[in-house]
Amino acid sequence: SPEKVKAKTRDKILQIAEQLGYIPNAFAQNIKMAQSPIIGIVADDTFNQSYAWVIQELCRQAEVKGYSVMIFTTQGERDSEAKAINALVGYKAAGIVLSAISDSPGYDASHLKVLLNSRTRLLQFDRQFDESLPAVFVNDARAGELIASVVNEKGYKNVLIIGGEETSRITQTRINSFCQHLSASVQVTPLYADYRYPRAKEIIATHFSANEANYDAIIGINGAISLAARNVATRWRLRDVDFLSIDDIPHAEDYGFYYCCVVHDYKQWATIVAENLIAAIENRPWQQRTMINGFLKNHR
Repeated sequence: SPEKVKAKTRDKILQIAEQLGYIPNAFAQNIKMAQSPIIGIVADDTFNQSYAWVIQELCRQAEVKGYSVMIFTTQGERDSEAKAINALVGYKAAGIVLSAISDSPGYDASHLKVLLNSRTRLLQFDRQFDESLPAVFVNDARAGELIASVVNEKGYKNVLIIGGEETSRITQTRINSFCQHLSASVQVTPLYADYRYPRAKEIIATHFSANEANYDAIIGINGAISLAARNVATRWRLRDVDFLSIDDIPHAEDYGFYYCCVVHDYKQWATIVAENLIAAIENRPWQQRTMINGFLKNHR
């Protein structure tokens, strides 16, 4: 260790190391430490705009506080999620922001026990594998209610609402709340797709090819799904149909696409995630469970 080496010898070693461009092994340095100055982000799909905001804000705040951020994208693969968590726990990461690959009630989260048994702080973001653990999440019932109010006001009669996987808590809560607050005269067709854009686009295209697309409104329950629906509808040259969304579609207005949506303040969301995780790591008071309420945008 450095304190057992003479100052003159240590300075000479450091000088040679600098000349050689030597980078110390962070893992070896952290073996005797209870924690390392690492924060991990483990997310299913960074295409999601809200995830991008969280990554940016967490990186900004972490750098100020002296932490380094490691980012893992799991692409919906349980093995990838397990490897990411194992790597971060192995590095004795101070904290992890996790958006689990599944929020279905029957999801096997046994691979995450290694995290719960470690000293690494956990903050779930958006999707939750355990609704009793710390998290920052959306008021999904409120989002469904808000989009239903627009459908009622506009007088739509035949609506397609597209979710993620049918077993997803987020999908079920948003669609169920939407249906509960609708006028009885509205005919609703639910379509269960995928939260990831490429797969969602494929499932929506298959639906349109097998069914008469006589909808007067199409709703996506998140931004990626809404964008996939818009893409498919454009290729199918669907006319006289309005698009609505829960969550914003990234940069849609730059392409002349204006639509009504329920949005959540991504910057606020990201700030809450970053501030709470760092406060937890530093053993300061923090809000363990925070629910974000949405609001209507472009509602005319």
